Amino acid sequence: MQAPKLKGMFRNVRTNPRSFVFKSRHLPDSRPDWDERKQKIKQEIARERGDTPQEIGAPSKIRFNRNSRSNSVKKSALKANFRVVLIGVVLLYVTYKMLVWAEETEFGKMLEFIRENG
Repeated sequence: MQAPKLKGMFRNVRTNPRSFVFKSRHLPDSRPDWDERKQKIKQEIARERGDTPQEIGAPSKIRFNRNSRSNSVKKSALKANFRVVLIGVVLLYVTYKMLVWAEETEFGKMLEFIRENG
């Protein structure tokens, strides 16, 4: 025997989540620069497929400048490597100074005693 299905007190009657659409009164709904750009991209795609002949004044290919990004990545990697080397050198120097201090003090004599007596 199954329990009867009752309507719950807390149920979500909305099927779509809440949304917000902002319409500016200062900008027009149609954007001519966007439409022009979209048209150029469609022409480029059609030209690559061979559907239409190349028009005068249309760009031949869309290119991205990858060199500037790779240079910044290289510079940041170089800086990170320099920091790692600098931290390593500082840690080695501190370790050396600690060993020199341990040998010069009474602690050094204790280490020698432990080394000799095993």
